[in-house]
Amino acid sequence: MQEYQGQPCPVCGEAFAEQDDIVTCPDCGTPYHRACWKQTGHCINTALHESGESWIIQRRKEMEENGETQEADAQSADDAAFDPDADEMQRIVIDPEDPCIGMDPEEVLDGAKLREVAEFVQTSRFYYLPLFRIMKRTGKKLSFNLLCLLCPQYYFANRKMWGLALASMLIKTVLYLPITIMLLDQNSGITIPWADVGTESFQALYHGSFIALALVSVFWSFLANYLYYRFTIRRISGIKKTVGTEEEMYREIKRSGGTSMMNVFLMLVMQFVLTRAAAMLLMLWR
Repeated sequence: MQEYQGQPCPVCGEAFAEQDDIVTCPDCGTPYHRACWKQTGHCINTALHESGESWIIQRRKEMEENGETQEADAQSADDAAFDPDADEMQRIVIDPEDPCIGMDPEEVLDGAKLREVAEFVQTSRFYYLPLFRIMKRTGKKLSFNLLCLLCPQYYFANRKMWGLALASMLIKTVLYLPITIMLLDQNSGITIPWADVGTESFQALYHGSFIALALVSVFWSFLANYLYYRFTIRRISGIKKTVGTEEEMYREIKRSGGTSMMNVFLMLVMQFVLTRAAAMLLMLWR
């Protein structure tokens, strides 16, 4: 970036060049040569950490005063300082070689260290770790999860959140009952006496079930990431209370976290069995 060129690395003192491999502190944004960052293992710009300010914003203001950048660029930096989400994302620099993707592994997220969270999440760390960090720092709860919009029960099962997986499956099955009754009548000629599909009330219920299913899916999709964040913190906290050594703790965190395609398969079987059972009960109650 233009802002880094010519600025001294806090560790080695050498000025940054365009071709240098630069990483930044995830908290204050201070730039380092990657090798220098690995050498220290942490940010040494304690003054910025204590003040809570951002290196990049200070640098852009300095460039504006010196006429090194356009006024619009400086104004954009000032605007970002008042936007919590923009400022948080600006401070996160992804490092694919690091399990914590360049963020401070010792940072605490509601009682769990970030390296513990990374060990639990395992897959899609590039998505979840910055998002969890934003949720912790800003209190933000809503974010969009496409997989949960399409199939919430399978998403929760894949992430080993069995309580929510079963709850979303049961809710979906109940809301799907009017559609099941209509399908039995149209495809199999099976009529349910207490549910006359030709009445206006049933038609309203039938169409309403589609709307309800859509609303529930939207609800899950906007809360799923926050629910996963809280699930992650609770599981890690529980493990830390019951496991003795640090080695055992990380082994249990890794075993309890991650994803499971076997869980998805089990949920598919359970969904099929529950749907068939609901249809059979409807036929028995004719």
